[in-house]
Amino acid sequence: MSIARSESRLGLIFLAPALLLVFCLSIFPLFMSLGLSFVHWNISNPASGIRWAGLSHWARLWGDDHFHVVLRNTLLYVLVGIPLQYGLGLLLAAALDREIRGRNWLRVLFLVPMMMSPVVVAFIVGRVMFNEAVGPINAGLQVLGFGTVPWLTDSVMAFVTVILIDTWQWTPFFMLILLAGFSALPKEVEEAAALDTVSDRQIFWRVVFPMLMPWTVTAILIRTIEMLKIVDVIVVLTNGGPGIATESLSLYAYRVGIVNFDLGYAAVLAFSLLIIAILLATGFLLLTRRFVQRAT
Repeated sequence: MSIARSESRLGLIFLAPALLLVFCLSIFPLFMSLGLSFVHWNISNPASGIRWAGLSHWARLWGDDHFHVVLRNTLLYVLVGIPLQYGLGLLLAAALDREIRGRNWLRVLFLVPMMMSPVVVAFIVGRVMFNEAVGPINAGLQVLGFGTVPWLTDSVMAFVTVILIDTWQWTPFFMLILLAGFSALPKEVEEAAALDTVSDRQIFWRVVFPMLMPWTVTAILIRTIEMLKIVDVIVVLTNGGPGIATESLSLYAYRVGIVNFDLGYAAVLAFSLLIIAILLATGFLLLTRRFVQRAT
């Protein structure tokens, strides 16, 4: 018993620095921001001090039309971008899982966008390639006899451009996760299905795809949470414009808190995003739990 207690104390001593770091960087800021959501605190005017606000910030949230627009934008980024990225990633993973010449080089090449900074991607691929006046994409369209496309000045096309840039960068993430899934699948199942004269397409959709479900759920869940926080690509590419057509909830919270110094309402916006992420993740896991259990 004394040896067990000594080992337990020794384990706590080794864990203490990590626990302290987690508390300082995660737990304490979380509860501090929760407290800020119930007070008025404008740091640009220190003389005003900190005043109790109760639930007034939360009540303001429901009547904020700006919040409703950016919330819609954020959910549309998820609902449009994630299926597109997953579909392309699945196609690439299925293609690169086959024995083709230069497969290893192609895998590295497709991973390059994911290794780049989102700011660099937004500037080089977005601001340069999609430039409406001198960009190569519009120049190519003009050569083919088409008119120029207002990629960054039209509200719909600006939204599409953000989706395209994010898809170009993060489709390799799905490809990487699904490639790991392909490599972990037992080949005997596919070989047994092939003996039953089943076509390759049927083998994929009836055998391989259901077995990929654990990797599919993991990849979609991670990217959904990340997509809800999208901000860097938008700032560089459109800065939320035209108007607020491409502004995300994270960008709105940043502007309210850091630009306008309204920390209380910014905390409410941040916690609303946290609540949305928890609800989406929980609902997605509940919907896919049965399929994951079958696959495992």
